Amino acid sequence: MLTRLINQFLDAIKKRSLFQHHDIKIFILFFVIGIGLNLAIASCAPSNSANAPAQQPQVPKLTVLKMGHQKGMALLNIVKAQGSLEKRLQPLGISVTWNEFSSTAPLLDGMGAGAIVFGGGGGTGSVFAQAGNKSFVRVAAGTGSTRGSAILVQENSPIKTLSDLKGKKVAFAKGSGQHYIIVRALEKVGLKFSDIKPLYLTPAEALPAFERGDIDAWLIWDPYTAEAERKLRTRLLADNSTVFGEKAPLESPSFYYAAPDFVRDNPDILKTILQELEKAGSWSRENYQDSAKLLSKLYKIDLKTMETVEERGGQREVLPVTDEVLSGLQRMADTFYELKIIPKKIDVKDKNYNWFPKQKW
Repeated sequence: MLTRLINQFLDAIKKRSLFQHHDIKIFILFFVIGIGLNLAIASCAPSNSANAPAQQPQVPKLTVLKMGHQKGMALLNIVKAQGSLEKRLQPLGISVTWNEFSSTAPLLDGMGAGAIVFGGGGGTGSVFAQAGNKSFVRVAAGTGSTRGSAILVQENSPIKTLSDLKGKKVAFAKGSGQHYIIVRALEKVGLKFSDIKPLYLTPAEALPAFERGDIDAWLIWDPYTAEAERKLRTRLLADNSTVFGEKAPLESPSFYYAAPDFVRDNPDILKTILQELEKAGSWSRENYQDSAKLLSKLYKIDLKTMETVEERGGQREVLPVTDEVLSGLQRMADTFYELKIIPKKIDVKDKNYNWFPKQKW
């Protein structure tokens, strides 16, 4: 088609004397061919029109919700045991899987590795994770008991006060809320973190060591606290309320965490999870004995111990992340940086690590 047009054009101009010269014919031939090629290329190019719909990458439909939980995050465990999340999501074709972790640090490691997309734990673990450039988002804050986190010693221990911890072997899970509690407890009596011999042990590792007398003090949280107090001859040296006073809820908060991609791609599912956690909180406050029975079976802990845990469980509210809550977490992060416990100074209010919804779910 293009060749025929060119030939017709050249036949027409041959009749004009102005174009009889050979070099002019060659010039016109190349000129016309150039125009034709430009038109052909333009017709094949993709449209950049403002009216053309933008091609957005399609987000794969969520079919499996990977949840993480740990002992001590009662609301997550209640939701798991009651199956309420499965009931909400089944009509949407979404199944739910659950992974258990020993503490917050490994839970957030699992989130970064893609093993889970939602979980909960102490705020301390998120400070370590953020300092290590791990991938997660704080999506809600939780309130609970200030008595459940404690520093325990053997009943016949010569340790009578916090000052007596100097030079002693103190066990706790690295990156847990107890890590921060011991730092602040020592500061309260004029001691430094370097004045003790820290032993980084999970609850499962610390319990037999405590029983054998291999460690001098143990920092732990419910239900482990209540279980140790009930089954072993222990003495309470301090807890959250004696270390932090009235600011205890803000100085050692718990959080719910989600993977950044999950927050971005599935905001409605995220809100559903938080709604179910809120319902679990209301139910456990109003029915703490039933909650104790449920969790006793789940944790494989005797009922009396779980009744103690649930009775002092606190309000168990699920709240949006706020500047006030993050201010307490920032003090924690600054303390750890000054002590060279984390490698760099962090801003816990960094928007990349927090979800600030316009309205509560």
